[in-house]
Amino acid sequence: MNTLNQKQTQIYRTPIKSQYRRRRRPKNNNNFLKIILLFAVVAFSTFYFLNNRLDASIKSLSTTQGKGALDLSFNFSPRRQNILLMGVDSANNIQHTNQNPFKGNRSDTMLLISIAPYGKNVNVISIPRDSKVYIAGKNKADKINHAFAFGGAKLAVRTVEETFGVKINNYLAISNDGVIKMIDTLGGLPIYIEKDMKYDDYTAKLHINLKKGNHTLTGKQAEGYLRFRHDNFGDIGRIRRQQWFFNALLARLKDPTVIVKLPELLKTMPNYIQSDISGYELAKFIGMAKNIDTSTIQIATIPGAPSTRSTTSYWIVDPEKTQELIDNMVYRDKQDIELKDLSIGILYANSKETNASALKEMLEAQGAQVKMQASQNVPKDYIAIHNLAIAGEAIVDLKKMIPEIKDKHTIYDPIGINRTGKDLTIVMSDL
Repeated sequence: MNTLNQKQTQIYRTPIKSQYRRRRRPKNNNNFLKIILLFAVVAFSTFYFLNNRLDASIKSLSTTQGKGALDLSFNFSPRRQNILLMGVDSANNIQHTNQNPFKGNRSDTMLLISIAPYGKNVNVISIPRDSKVYIAGKNKADKINHAFAFGGAKLAVRTVEETFGVKINNYLAISNDGVIKMIDTLGGLPIYIEKDMKYDDYTAKLHINLKKGNHTLTGKQAEGYLRFRHDNFGDIGRIRRQQWFFNALLARLKDPTVIVKLPELLKTMPNYIQSDISGYELAKFIGMAKNIDTSTIQIATIPGAPSTRSTTSYWIVDPEKTQELIDNMVYRDKQDIELKDLSIGILYANSKETNASALKEMLEAQGAQVKMQASQNVPKDYIAIHNLAIAGEAIVDLKKMIPEIKDKHTIYDPIGINRTGKDLTIVMSDL
């Protein structure tokens, strides 16, 4: 087990060191193409366009065999792959079309996407932008999102590597204005808004006015949804909405009408993306979007708590829980935990009481300890894992035993938002 090296109280430079695992026997698995799409869809346009392969790309994406299936092959990587996906706040530069939207700006969003060898599975870790760390090469503690402002994507990558002990193989950055352009080009993004959101920042020209319910967001509205954090959960609630956003974007790409909009997207996105990933490879993944099963993706947020000792807003990383999370989600450590050993909560909307009771009986029949709790504010269907010792494979097995939860998204939530059970909570909404 790795150790966390804490330099000063509540400040971390290199808390986690890299681990090395014995290579497993390769398996025939086609999930890598599906997995990579989670982040590839927001960047393929720029680099394929710059490589002068636009015509070939559209032609290959339009070619069908059999009943409309695309024949796109790819050599799966035998090694673990970690990709850092960043959303960059370019509000200061978007007024000047000739100015670099990435220069001197901070990364509002930071996702560490870890792909297992041979594409067996994918895990996504959200890194709070206010995490208090040492920026690589600097001797003063700062927020991790400042790394991009100080030295761009490469410094951000180095900082994540040194802070969490994880090798980053590739990076991908998209400006917030790029998100707006992308969503508008795709014809909007259908998503459920879990609460009314109202906020105005005239300096940043950010105006958010979203109503609870199902909506198809414009690009500007999608930006507001991603950036809103003025509620009781603050930045952690904002991170959760970013995770819902990517699930909704993935579902949008399953719409067969979206594929005809790729040529327009290829022409409009080049100014809004930076990456060291080959555009030719990224473009090949688009045809597989409809086959992605988002319920198999494991999502987590770096454990910690807001700072209470400073006038500056910081997210103080919990070293022990972060170590455990990295071991489970990046290095895929497994624990022998049986269903009978788990304490499971069911948090349900009032209209789902009958369904929740039936689920409780099924779980208890498997030996689990189950607690039910009704709620008037249940935003989404998902499974929240509070005990970080529970590996993703255990949830996969649980979904196989209980078909009623097989399509629910999985989130590692040691913080305990909407927590009902000690080990995990199954959330059942009205949706």
